[in-house]
Amino acid sequence: MKDVSVLSSDPKQGHDGLWSQAPSMPAFPTKRVDVWRVRLDERVRAGSEASVLSPDEIARASRFHFERDRTHFSRCRSALRRLLAGYLAMPATEIRFEYLSNGKPQITDEQNPRGLQFNVSHSADVALIAVGSKHRLGVDIEKIRVEVDTDSLAERFFSFHERAELRALPDHLRVPAFYACWTRKEAFLKATGDGLSFPLADFSVTTHPELDPGLEEIRGNTEARKHWFLADLVVDGYRATMAVEGAVSQLETYTYTCTCYPNAPMKVSSASM
Repeated sequence: MKDVSVLSSDPKQGHDGLWSQAPSMPAFPTKRVDVWRVRLDERVRAGSEASVLSPDEIARASRFHFERDRTHFSRCRSALRRLLAGYLAMPATEIRFEYLSNGKPQITDEQNPRGLQFNVSHSADVALIAVGSKHRLGVDIEKIRVEVDTDSLAERFFSFHERAELRALPDHLRVPAFYACWTRKEAFLKATGDGLSFPLADFSVTTHPELDPGLEEIRGNTEARKHWFLADLVVDGYRATMAVEGAVSQLETYTYTCTCYPNAPMKVSSASM
Protein backbone atom coordinates (compact mmCIF):
# COMPACT_ATOMS: atom_id res chain seq x y z
CA MET A 1 0.00 0.00 0.00
CA LYS A 2 1.49 3.34 -1.04
CA ASP A 3 1.57 6.36 1.20
CA VAL A 4 0.15 9.27 -0.79
CA SER A 5 3.28 11.33 -0.10
CA VAL A 6 5.29 9.02 -2.35
CA LEU A 7 3.48 10.47 -5.33
CA SER A 8 2.71 13.96 -4.13
CA SER A 9 5.85 15.17 -2.39
CA ASP A 10 8.62 14.11 -4.75
CA PRO A 11 7.58 13.55 -8.38
CA LYS A 12 11.22 12.92 -9.31
CA GLN A 13 11.04 9.62 -7.47
CA GLY A 14 8.28 8.46 -9.78
CA HIS A 15 8.70 5.72 -12.37
CA ASP A 16 6.51 3.16 -14.08
CA GLY A 17 7.05 0.79 -11.17
CA LEU A 18 4.57 2.94 -9.20
CA TRP A 19 1.85 1.43 -11.40
CA SER A 20 1.65 -2.01 -9.86
CA GLN A 21 -0.12 -5.28 -10.32
CA ALA A 22 -3.44 -5.79 -8.58
CA PRO A 23 -3.34 -9.44 -7.47
CA SER A 24 -7.14 -9.45 -7.25
CA MET A 25 -9.95 -6.96 -7.53
CA PRO A 26 -9.36 -4.34 -4.79
CA ALA A 27 -11.90 -4.03 -2.00
CA PHE A 28 -14.43 -1.22 -2.04
CA PRO A 29 -12.39 2.02 -1.74
CA THR A 30 -13.37 3.32 1.68
CA LYS A 31 -11.05 6.24 2.60
CA ARG A 32 -8.93 5.21 -0.38
CA VAL A 33 -8.60 6.24 -4.00
CA ASP A 34 -7.54 3.80 -6.72
CA VAL A 35 -6.22 5.19 -10.00
CA TRP A 36 -5.99 2.82 -12.98
CA ARG A 37 -3.78 3.45 -15.99
CA VAL A 38 -5.29 2.15 -19.23
CA ARG A 39 -3.27 1.73 -22.41
CA LEU A 40 -5.66 2.69 -25.21
CA ASP A 41 -3.30 1.37 -27.91
CA GLU A 42 -3.03 -2.08 -26.33
CA ARG A 43 -4.06 -4.98 -28.56
CA VAL A 44 -7.22 -6.75 -27.50
CA ARG A 45 -9.56 -9.27 -29.09
CA ALA A 46 -11.50 -7.66 -31.95
CA GLY A 47 -14.94 -6.48 -30.87
CA SER A 48 -14.29 -7.24 -27.21
CA GLU A 49 -14.89 -3.67 -26.06
CA ALA A 50 -18.34 -3.49 -27.61
CA SER A 51 -19.40 -6.65 -25.79
CA VAL A 52 -19.97 -4.69 -22.55
CA LEU A 53 -21.06 -1.33 -23.97
CA SER A 54 -24.63 -0.08 -23.92
CA PRO A 55 -26.43 0.76 -27.18
CA ASP A 56 -26.01 4.49 -26.60
CA GLU A 57 -22.27 4.03 -26.01
CA ILE A 58 -21.94 2.02 -29.21
CA ALA A 59 -23.84 4.75 -31.06
CA ARG A 60 -21.60 7.41 -29.55
CA ALA A 61 -18.47 5.51 -30.62
CA SER A 62 -19.78 5.23 -34.18
CA ARG A 63 -20.04 9.02 -34.44
CA PHE A 64 -16.27 9.49 -34.20
CA HIS A 65 -14.81 10.25 -37.61
CA PHE A 66 -11.49 8.47 -37.12
CA GLU A 67 -11.14 4.78 -36.32
CA ARG A 68 -8.47 5.53 -33.73
CA ASP A 69 -10.88 7.76 -31.80
CA ARG A 70 -13.64 5.16 -31.99
CA THR A 71 -11.28 2.50 -30.66
CA HIS A 72 -9.98 4.69 -27.86
CA PHE A 73 -13.47 5.65 -26.70
CA SER A 74 -14.70 2.05 -26.75
CA ARG A 75 -11.61 0.74 -24.99
CA CYS A 76 -11.77 3.40 -22.27
CA ARG A 77 -15.51 2.97 -21.63
CA SER A 78 -15.14 -0.82 -21.62
CA ALA A 79 -12.35 -0.59 -19.03
CA LEU A 80 -14.49 1.76 -16.94
CA ARG A 81 -17.45 -0.62 -17.00
CA ARG A 82 -15.34 -3.65 -16.09
CA LEU A 83 -13.63 -1.85 -13.23
CA LEU A 84 -16.85 -0.48 -11.79
CA ALA A 85 -18.39 -3.93 -12.12
CA GLY A 86 -15.62 -5.32 -9.95
CA TYR A 87 -16.16 -2.75 -7.22
CA LEU A 88 -19.94 -3.11 -7.34
CA ALA A 89 -19.95 -6.91 -7.75
CA MET A 90 -22.33 -6.81 -10.69
CA PRO A 91 -22.11 -7.54 -14.45
CA ALA A 92 -20.44 -4.80 -16.46
CA THR A 93 -23.26 -4.83 -19.01
CA GLU A 94 -25.85 -3.98 -16.36
CA ILE A 95 -24.25 -0.79 -15.04
CA ARG A 96 -26.41 2.22 -15.80
CA PHE A 97 -25.12 5.76 -15.95
CA GLU A 98 -26.93 9.04 -15.53
CA TYR A 99 -25.46 12.35 -16.54
CA LEU A 100 -25.26 15.61 -14.65
CA SER A 101 -26.12 18.89 -16.36
CA ASN A 102 -22.47 19.34 -17.30
CA GLY A 103 -22.32 15.89 -18.91
CA LYS A 104 -20.36 14.21 -16.11
CA PRO A 105 -21.50 10.58 -15.76
CA GLN A 106 -22.33 8.88 -12.49
CA ILE A 107 -23.76 5.51 -11.52
CA THR A 108 -27.52 5.53 -10.93
CA ASP A 109 -28.47 5.86 -7.26
CA GLU A 110 -30.28 2.52 -7.06
CA GLN A 111 -27.11 0.69 -8.20
CA ASN A 112 -24.82 2.71 -5.97
CA PRO A 113 -26.00 2.73 -2.32
CA ARG A 114 -22.41 3.04 -1.00
CA GLY A 115 -21.61 6.13 -3.05
CA LEU A 116 -18.89 4.86 -5.39
CA GLN A 117 -17.29 7.82 -7.17
CA PHE A 118 -15.25 7.78 -10.37
CA ASN A 119 -13.70 10.05 -12.94
CA VAL A 120 -12.00 9.46 -16.28
CA SER A 121 -9.43 11.37 -18.31
CA HIS A 122 -7.54 10.42 -21.45
CA SER A 123 -4.88 11.96 -23.65
CA ALA A 124 -3.18 10.45 -26.70
CA ASP A 125 -2.81 6.70 -25.95
CA VAL A 126 -3.34 6.69 -22.18
CA ALA A 127 -6.43 6.98 -19.98
CA LEU A 128 -6.68 7.27 -16.22
CA ILE A 129 -9.68 6.06 -14.23
CA ALA A 130 -9.91 7.24 -10.61
CA VAL A 131 -12.25 5.41 -8.23
CA GLY A 132 -13.15 6.36 -4.66
CA SER A 133 -16.25 6.67 -2.50
CA LYS A 134 -18.48 9.34 -0.98
CA HIS A 135 -16.22 12.32 -1.76
CA ARG A 136 -16.07 14.08 -5.11
CA LEU A 137 -12.94 13.35 -7.12
CA GLY A 138 -11.39 14.23 -10.44
CA VAL A 139 -8.41 13.18 -12.53
CA ASP A 140 -6.67 14.77 -15.49
CA ILE A 141 -3.88 13.60 -17.80
CA GLU A 142 -2.23 15.54 -20.60
CA LYS A 143 0.35 14.49 -23.17
CA ILE A 144 3.38 16.79 -22.82
CA ARG A 145 4.14 18.80 -25.95
CA VAL A 146 7.27 20.89 -25.64
CA GLU A 147 6.17 23.33 -28.35
CA VAL A 148 3.21 24.57 -26.30
CA ASP A 149 2.92 28.37 -26.03
CA THR A 150 2.93 28.55 -22.25
CA ASP A 151 2.77 32.36 -22.03
CA SER A 152 -0.33 32.89 -24.16
CA LEU A 153 -2.23 29.95 -22.69
CA ALA A 154 -1.37 30.97 -19.15
CA GLU A 155 -2.57 34.48 -19.89
CA ARG A 156 -5.92 33.10 -21.06
CA PHE A 157 -6.56 30.41 -18.46
CA PHE A 158 -4.42 30.86 -15.35
CA SER A 159 -5.00 33.11 -12.36
CA PHE A 160 -2.86 36.19 -11.68
CA HIS A 161 -1.06 34.30 -8.91
CA GLU A 162 -0.34 31.31 -11.15
CA ARG A 163 0.94 33.48 -13.98
CA ALA A 164 3.29 35.28 -11.60
CA GLU A 165 4.66 31.98 -10.28
CA LEU A 166 5.13 30.65 -13.82
CA ARG A 167 7.07 33.75 -14.91
CA ALA A 168 9.35 33.47 -11.86
CA LEU A 169 10.52 29.97 -12.79
CA PRO A 170 13.67 29.29 -14.84
CA ASP A 171 13.15 28.53 -18.52
CA HIS A 172 13.71 24.78 -18.23
CA LEU A 173 10.80 24.49 -15.78
CA ARG A 174 8.28 26.55 -17.74
CA VAL A 175 6.76 23.70 -19.77
CA PRO A 176 6.66 21.18 -16.88
CA ALA A 177 5.16 23.89 -14.65
CA PHE A 178 2.54 24.78 -17.24
CA TYR A 179 1.35 21.16 -17.47
CA ALA A 180 1.52 20.72 -13.70
CA CYS A 181 -0.69 23.76 -13.23
CA TRP A 182 -3.04 22.78 -16.03
CA THR A 183 -3.67 19.22 -14.83
CA ARG A 184 -4.04 20.33 -11.21
CA LYS A 185 -6.66 22.89 -12.22
CA GLU A 186 -8.50 20.46 -14.48
CA ALA A 187 -8.54 17.68 -11.88
CA PHE A 188 -10.06 20.10 -9.37
CA LEU A 189 -12.68 21.34 -11.82
CA LYS A 190 -13.60 17.79 -12.82
CA ALA A 191 -14.01 16.89 -9.16
CA THR A 192 -16.34 19.83 -8.53
CA GLY A 193 -18.31 19.06 -11.68
CA ASP A 194 -18.43 22.74 -12.55
CA GLY A 195 -16.29 22.58 -15.68
CA LEU A 196 -16.08 25.79 -17.68
CA SER A 197 -18.88 27.35 -15.60
CA PHE A 198 -16.18 27.88 -12.94
CA PRO A 199 -13.72 30.39 -14.47
CA LEU A 200 -10.17 29.07 -14.46
CA ALA A 201 -8.84 32.41 -13.26
CA ASP A 202 -11.06 32.34 -10.15
CA PHE A 203 -8.91 29.86 -8.25
CA SER A 204 -5.22 29.03 -7.93
CA VAL A 205 -3.18 25.86 -7.55
CA THR A 206 0.51 25.36 -6.94
CA THR A 207 2.56 25.54 -10.14
CA HIS A 208 6.05 24.29 -9.36
CA PRO A 209 6.35 20.87 -11.07
CA GLU A 210 8.72 19.44 -8.46
CA LEU A 211 6.88 20.55 -5.31
CA ASP A 212 3.70 19.35 -3.63
CA PRO A 213 0.54 19.91 -5.65
CA GLY A 214 -2.26 21.69 -3.87
CA LEU A 215 -5.15 24.09 -4.05
CA GLU A 216 -4.03 27.59 -3.02
CA GLU A 217 -7.25 29.62 -2.96
CA ILE A 218 -10.72 30.02 -4.43
CA ARG A 219 -11.65 33.63 -5.15
CA GLY A 220 -9.20 34.74 -2.48
CA ASN A 221 -10.43 32.26 0.14
CA THR A 222 -7.33 30.38 1.32
CA GLU A 223 -9.35 28.30 3.80
CA ALA A 224 -10.80 26.34 0.88
CA ARG A 225 -7.50 24.57 0.32
CA LYS A 226 -7.93 22.68 3.59
CA HIS A 227 -10.84 20.77 2.08
CA TRP A 228 -9.07 19.36 -0.97
CA PHE A 229 -6.24 16.91 -1.52
CA LEU A 230 -4.24 16.82 -4.78
CA ALA A 231 -1.65 14.25 -5.86
CA ASP A 232 0.54 14.18 -8.95
CA LEU A 233 0.61 10.88 -10.86
CA VAL A 234 3.69 9.79 -12.78
CA VAL A 235 3.23 8.62 -16.37
CA ASP A 236 6.19 8.87 -18.74
CA GLY A 237 5.63 11.55 -21.39
CA TYR A 238 2.52 12.86 -19.65
CA ARG A 239 1.51 15.02 -16.72
CA ALA A 240 -1.36 13.90 -14.50
CA THR A 241 -3.08 14.89 -11.26
CA MET A 242 -5.81 13.47 -9.04
CA ALA A 243 -7.97 15.71 -6.84
CA VAL A 244 -10.36 14.60 -4.11
CA GLU A 245 -12.54 16.47 -1.66
CA GLY A 246 -11.53 15.66 1.90
CA ALA A 247 -8.70 13.57 3.31
CA VAL A 248 -7.28 10.45 1.68
CA SER A 249 -5.37 7.94 3.78
CA GLN A 250 -4.34 5.69 0.88
CA LEU A 251 -3.72 6.07 -2.83
CA GLU A 252 -3.21 3.03 -5.04
CA THR A 253 -2.06 3.14 -8.66
CA TYR A 254 -2.66 0.14 -10.92
CA THR A 255 -2.10 -0.81 -14.54
CA TYR A 256 -5.21 -2.20 -16.19
CA THR A 257 -5.39 -4.95 -18.81
CA CYS A 258 -8.29 -7.20 -19.63
CA THR A 259 -8.79 -10.48 -21.50
CA CYS A 260 -12.05 -8.88 -22.64
CA TYR A 261 -13.96 -12.05 -23.46
CA PRO A 262 -17.69 -11.48 -23.18
CA ASN A 263 -19.03 -12.23 -19.68
CA ALA A 264 -15.60 -13.47 -18.50
CA PRO A 265 -14.28 -12.41 -15.09
CA MET A 266 -12.17 -9.26 -15.17
CA LYS A 267 -8.42 -9.68 -14.92
CA VAL A 268 -5.92 -6.95 -14.10
CA SER A 269 -2.16 -7.14 -14.27
CA SER A 270 0.99 -5.07 -14.29
CA ALA A 271 2.53 -3.85 -17.52
CA SER A 272 5.26 -1.34 -18.20
CA MET A 273 4.77 1.63 -20.51
